[in-house]
Amino acid sequence: MKNNSWGESFTPPEADKFLDTVKNEFAKSFEVEDKFLSAWLNHHGESQGKWLRARLALATGGLLGLSSQTSINWAVVCELIHSASLLHDDVCDQDSLRRGQSSVWKAYGISAAICTGDYLIAESFRKITEIEEGWHQTILLKLLSCSVKEIIFGQSKDVSFDVLDMSWDEYMKMVINKTSPFIALPMMGMFKCRECSIDECDGLQKASNYLGLSYQYLNDVENLVGINQDIFSDIYKSHPNAMLIKILEKLDLQNKLKIKKEPKLLINYIDKKSILVQKSNINNLLENARNQFHRVPNVVQPVLISIEDEINERLESLMEGR
Repeated sequence: MKNNSWGESFTPPEADKFLDTVKNEFAKSFEVEDKFLSAWLNHHGESQGKWLRARLALATGGLLGLSSQTSINWAVVCELIHSASLLHDDVCDQDSLRRGQSSVWKAYGISAAICTGDYLIAESFRKITEIEEGWHQTILLKLLSCSVKEIIFGQSKDVSFDVLDMSWDEYMKMVINKTSPFIALPMMGMFKCRECSIDECDGLQKASNYLGLSYQYLNDVENLVGINQDIFSDIYKSHPNAMLIKILEKLDLQNKLKIKKEPKLLINYIDKKSILVQKSNINNLLENARNQFHRVPNVVQPVLISIEDEINERLESLMEGR
């Protein structure tokens, strides 16, 4: 599963005020004496994205009035974990490119990519110990550990299910495990440190789950349309894909058996009408997300709305030129 980046329209100035500090701290984590690991990290670092997770943490921490020292370090932690997941994802998905350049495993080998990802995971836990408020450390260490486990559970489903037999419920569980934490984690850490209520945290989690599903579903459709990805690679590489699952649900047994013998036949079912159906499905997921926004503190709602707006913007551009 590839990860695209959202735009840079977060409301609070804190999201940008401390972003350079986050980038500097993140870069320090890439400074190692081992020449081999250093080369792998530098290669991977060249494909750094738009710092979505850092900006989510900074925005949420700033809006909730938390110490900038806590939110800055947590922002770095979230970027480190995300960066590690990309390394491991590329190995599992056998993706040769990462943001336009060769992925680490392709350039240096699978072992190099695994070692680099493992290092970044270890570094993310170490970074939490630099947070000055000890009780924040305890809260965030537990949250990070639980989130990493969820991501691994999602990845295990991703590599184990046969995409042609995968049900929609199985797909949702996989995405909620694997993709949604990267939306929830940066914000949830700040919620926990601010001691937000159980209902507020539950509202954030459910909103993040639906936003994560919307985002991954959209990314899957973009794969089959050919936006920012090699078109149909999910079919060629047998990757889980929401649109493919929805198409297969409507086919009779005879056509399903034909597709199992020749998966490329799925391409015949991808047309303007089927894409419009997927857009409607994604809009329903976004509506479910919106229904949870009122449960989080009012001051944080613009952050969630900005994520929804970015997904909508990409969603509207699906049919351009087609």
